[in-house]
Amino acid sequence: MEINNPISESNDPLNHLLIQAEKDTTKLWVLVMSYTNLISSSKTDWIDFYLDKVIRVLNKWKGSVRTVDALFHITQGFSLYFLSKPQEALDEFNKVFDCCDKTELFRNIRGPGHMGRGVCYRNLGKLDKTMEDSLMASQLIHKEDPANPWHVFVFRMLGEIHTYIGELDEAKKYYLKAKSIMESISDSNFPTVRFRVNDALGNCHNQMGELEKAEKYLQTAIKVNGISQAERARGLCDMGILYLENPEKALSYFEESCAIRQEQNLEDAYTTSLIYKGQCMIKLNRLEQAEQILNEAKTLVEKYNVPTKKLHLYEQMRTLLEKQENYSEANKYFHLYNDLKNEIHAQQSKNIFHLKNKLIADQHHEIEQKHAELKNTLHELARIKVSRKALFFSIITLVVLVILTEVFLDPIIEQYSDNQYLGLASKIFIAFMLKPIDSLYERLLFRKAVKAEA
Repeated sequence: MEINNPISESNDPLNHLLIQAEKDTTKLWVLVMSYTNLISSSKTDWIDFYLDKVIRVLNKWKGSVRTVDALFHITQGFSLYFLSKPQEALDEFNKVFDCCDKTELFRNIRGPGHMGRGVCYRNLGKLDKTMEDSLMASQLIHKEDPANPWHVFVFRMLGEIHTYIGELDEAKKYYLKAKSIMESISDSNFPTVRFRVNDALGNCHNQMGELEKAEKYLQTAIKVNGISQAERARGLCDMGILYLENPEKALSYFEESCAIRQEQNLEDAYTTSLIYKGQCMIKLNRLEQAEQILNEAKTLVEKYNVPTKKLHLYEQMRTLLEKQENYSEANKYFHLYNDLKNEIHAQQSKNIFHLKNKLIADQHHEIEQKHAELKNTLHELARIKVSRKALFFSIITLVVLVILTEVFLDPIIEQYSDNQYLGLASKIFIAFMLKPIDSLYERLLFRKAVKAEA
């Protein structure tokens, strides 16, 4: 294992947080997130050393803090995921949402919950489900939130999905968004974040055919200070993929990646490097070695049952058997490959595009609602403006009526000064005239405003 010596106080990164969380419940979320970020480097020794300690602190507050149960399942979920147990981890992440409501109190917990469930689905080859959870996680991030590593991972994962469906420009946008968040986080605390973003951008540029940029990002990734051996092995594997057209050069990267992953007991990841190593052997026409390597990979692929790795294995087995002129077996793998490809790509891609279309439709509906609200506001402002103008004209009319009354009507009324009823009636007449005149002005002015707006 990578950490050979017992963890001492001097290299105990969570010790201070554990002490704080024992006394201060506001530190519980920070503790759990710091723990999950620490173990995301695939240093399983951290899980062995810290998991029981974090669980003990959470159990202390069980029953008195509403968020504790959800944080417990987040902790267990990520621990199981980084111990290469994605199905058991998925069960834990599902339990997170049984403990949460949709209030602001649980928003920062539901985000990592969706992200965790998404990475489990990705490992299990269910990329449409990964897309769904990643989108839900991204919607829980507010612009004013302090940058967190899980924010980086969410946008990186969305980039991976768009890479998978061939929307590389869209993938690059998500990766660059992840990079922007990453750059606002301390490098020394989160080497895993720096590694994963640069590695993802390298793979994206490789698929876009921009090999110089790809090489630059991948070299940056594997040179990040503080990354684990598991992360280095991943970076080396991706460097090998970059050089696949030069199999002699690529092979050295895959061999080193295989050696590290085997030494670290990362069987599932080792399978990936192993299949690519076999692919290089086929390209170099070293068919006996390729057969031995791919048969070893086949045993592990059947054990972990990840559809995307099965697909890659079937493709290489078909190529190998064709070169060995074993066409009947090659044809069998061709059909296995073709059937699985249709099953994965057809249905999952359809679901992913359905989710994207739904998101676009939701955004369009939201824009329409805001447009309607803006239009109503403008109408209301126009009505207020018109009402003010109508009031102004009504006051002018009142002044004119008063003047007309004083000049023309009062002399006539004075002739009948003994008739109090006639004088009263004239005043009431003037008062009643004000409202119809006011309404008339308002209608005329509003029609004019609407025509001008149209």
